[in-house]
Amino acid sequence: MTGHARRAAIRRATSVIATVIACHAALYLSVAIAAAAVPPPGFFGVGGWSYPSDGQAATLGSAGLRLVRGALVWGAIQTSANPASRNWSGPDRLARDAAANGFDLIFVLNGCAVWACGTVNTPPTGGELPAYESFVRAAVARYGPRSSFWTGRRRVPSVSWQVWDEVNDGYFWPNPTPAAYAAFLGQISTTIKSADPTATVVMSGLTEFPSVSTGMALTQFLSGLYQQPGFASSFEVAAVHAYASDPAASVHILDEARRVMLQNGDGSRPLWVTEMGWASAGPASPFTVDAATQSAYLVSAWDTMLACRQRWNLQHVLWFALADLNANLLGQPDYWGFNNGLLGLDGTPKPAYASFLTFIGSAPLPGGGGNSCSLPGGFTVLTTTPTAAILSTPVDTNNTHSAFVTFSSDETGVELQCSLDGSPWIACSSPLNVASAREGIHQIQVRAIDSQGNIDPTPASASWLVDLTPPDTVITQRGTVRSRRHRLRISFIGVDAGGIGSFQCRVDRRRWTVCASPYTTPRLRSGRHTVYVRAIDRAGNVDHSPAYATFVVTR
Repeated sequence: MTGHARRAAIRRATSVIATVIACHAALYLSVAIAAAAVPPPGFFGVGGWSYPSDGQAATLGSAGLRLVRGALVWGAIQTSANPASRNWSGPDRLARDAAANGFDLIFVLNGCAVWACGTVNTPPTGGELPAYESFVRAAVARYGPRSSFWTGRRRVPSVSWQVWDEVNDGYFWPNPTPAAYAAFLGQISTTIKSADPTATVVMSGLTEFPSVSTGMALTQFLSGLYQQPGFASSFEVAAVHAYASDPAASVHILDEARRVMLQNGDGSRPLWVTEMGWASAGPASPFTVDAATQSAYLVSAWDTMLACRQRWNLQHVLWFALADLNANLLGQPDYWGFNNGLLGLDGTPKPAYASFLTFIGSAPLPGGGGNSCSLPGGFTVLTTTPTAAILSTPVDTNNTHSAFVTFSSDETGVELQCSLDGSPWIACSSPLNVASAREGIHQIQVRAIDSQGNIDPTPASASWLVDLTPPDTVITQRGTVRSRRHRLRISFIGVDAGGIGSFQCRVDRRRWTVCASPYTTPRLRSGRHTVYVRAIDRAGNVDHSPAYATFVVTR
C-alpha cells in the first residue's frame, strides 16, 4: 500500500471511528436526558409566615420560582367594621412582585377579624359573614385578571383562592364538621365567583391527623365532605398538607386523599399540596430533624411526588416556609413549625434551600431524580382496603404454653399485624401461638396492611379465657341413705367462673365415666356404696375434690 493510500485508509478509519463515537455520545446523552426529569414550571413553590421581601422575590423569580402562597387575613387588612379601613399595601406589594418576577399566587382566605369575631381562630359564619363576604369580594376584584391593579404591568399573574387553612385540624376552626365547612366553602366560593367567574377556588388544605382533640382525621373529614350536597361543585382543586414523620409517610397522605376522591367518583379533580416541610431545629416532634436531613427529606419526597404526579393528578407542591419565624416576636413558646424554613432567622440559606432551587429551576434534576415512579401500584391508587379474618381461635384453656390462632386476608401480598391484649401492633404470621400464663380473658386483634399502606379499618378480633382454677362440684339432691333400690339417683351442679364443660361420675372404685345430672347408677349389689361426681370446666380443669354421696342398699 502506497503512503498516499495508507493515509487515505487511515482518514477513512478515523472518520468511521469518530462517527461511531459521536453516535454513542449522542445515544448516551439522550439516555442521560431521558433519565433526568425536569419539573413543569410552577409545579414546586413556596409559602411562608410572611410574604417574601422584594429582594427574595427577585432572587427566587430569577431562579425559576413560579408559585407563591400567602395568607390574606381579614383583620390584618381591615382594622374596623368600616370598609374604608382596609389597607392593601402588604398584598399589593406581593402582587407587584409576582407580576415583576414571573410567579403566580395562591391567596389563603383564613382567619376572622378580632373586631368581628373576638378572635382570629374562628370562622366568620355568624352575623359577621356578610361583612366577610364584602371583604372577599373586594379582594378578588382587586387581584382578578381584569382589575385595573394590573394596568401597566408586564404580566398578569394567575391568582387562586384557598378557602381556609387546615380546617379539619381544629385549631383555626374549632370543632369542625364536614357539614359546616361545606356550607362555608359553598358560600365563599359563590362570593369569589361573583367577582371573578374564572377564578380557581381551592378547598382548605387538610392535615392527616388533627392537633386538637376536637379535630377530625383527613379521610374521615374528606369522606364526610363528599356526603354534603353541593360540595363537589363548589371548588376546582382539592388540597392536603403533607406533614409527616418522613418522606414515605408524607407521600402516603396523598394516597389517602386520592383514594377518598376516587371512591367518590372525583378522579378528574386535581390535587395540590399547599403545605409540607420538616423543621431543622426547635422542640422535639415527629417533624423535627436536623438541617442535613431536612434537605434530604425534601429531595426524597419531591422526587417521588414529581415522578408519581399522575398517580394523584398532582399539580402543585409547596414548601412551608421560606424562612424561620422567631417565636419571641410572637410572645409564644417555640414550635417546630417556626423552624421549617429554607432560610434561617438571619436569612442564611440552609442546605434545603439549595435543594429547593434545584427543583424550581429549568435544568434536569441530578441523578435521574423525579423520573421513575417506584411506589407500589405505580400510577394506580388502590381504592379498597384489605380485610383480615380470624379462621380459628383458642377455646377456653388451661394450657399456658400452647394456644394457637390462625388468620388470613382477602388480599395477597399484605402485611398482617397483631395486637394481643391491647399491646402495640406488631407484624405476625399465621398460625400464631398466643399462650399466656395470666389467668383471665385474652383478646387478639388482627389487621392487614397492603403494599400502599392501606390499613384494615375494622381489625378482626377474638377472645378466650385462660382458666387455671378448678371448678367445684355440689350435689343438690340424693336418695335416702338406706334403700331397697338397687339403682341410686343423684343430682348435682358445677360452679366455675368460666363455665362447666362436662361431668364425670363413678361408683365405688370403678372407672370415671361421662355423666349428666340427674345421674342414675347401674344396678348395685346389696351393701354400702359411694357415688362420686366431679365437674370439668370448659378450660379442662378437673375438680380435685369430687362431691360424693354414700348409700346402703338393703335386702
